[in-house]
Amino acid sequence: MTKRFTQIAMAIAVGGSIATTPVAAEGQSGDGYLLKQPRVTLKFESGYAFQRARSDIFDFVVEEHTLDGSEFNAPYFGGELGLRVNERLDLSLSIGFQESSTESEFRDWVDQDDLPISQVTGISQLPATIGVKFYPFPRGRSIGRFAWVPRTISPFVGGSIGLVSYDFEQFGDFIDYETLDIFYDDFVSQGEALLARASAGVNVSVGPQFLFSVEGRYNWAQADMEGDYFGFDPIDLDGLQIIGGLAVRF
Repeated sequence: MTKRFTQIAMAIAVGGSIATTPVAAEGQSGDGYLLKQPRVTLKFESGYAFQRARSDIFDFVVEEHTLDGSEFNAPYFGGELGLRVNERLDLSLSIGFQESSTESEFRDWVDQDDLPISQVTGISQLPATIGVKFYPFPRGRSIGRFAWVPRTISPFVGGSIGLVSYDFEQFGDFIDYETLDIFYDDFVSQGEALLARASAGVNVSVGPQFLFSVEGRYNWAQADMEGDYFGFDPIDLDGLQIIGGLAVRF
């Protein structure tokens, strides 16, 4: 009886091991590795954009109102899709949004009750780019035919081109310099421009499927002023972005 029971137990153990093998093979990751080399990376990112703000529209509003160039800096939010070309190269698609809005006053004028003449000045940008990222070191190593182990730290450099749309707006109270009357208005300029971007950063793996990214980008773009600001020189949309992001690869 004892011998028969032992044979049955061994058969159950072996059968259970065989039955579970296909289930493990279908999984997406193991202990510190993926069961295949990832082909796609999806990243959600946020950070801060530092605008150069050196065109004459910025000079004009800073001279007239209680503003300085740093008040056109803004939080940034966006996303990026990376498509792996090979172990060292990705094709990347990105889109983002940034917006600043600051209350201001005329520097040298007040109303008849000595109260400030106030307005709000803001600018928003929506850049969309396509580009490449180059990794000087392999991002992981293959073990056997299936398992892929990610590298913990992977630096990269990149370049992109695309389009950026902008919206520059001032609304509130203003002065008619001919009559010295105070009036309410909403002045807007909207447009698009070509954008070029250079970037460098590092990815840090926090598991086989997830990574954290830190990246610095510099954008170059100038767009014509339109609408209520027609006649000004092109607006300077150049600026530095410091971005952090959390990504999943699959």
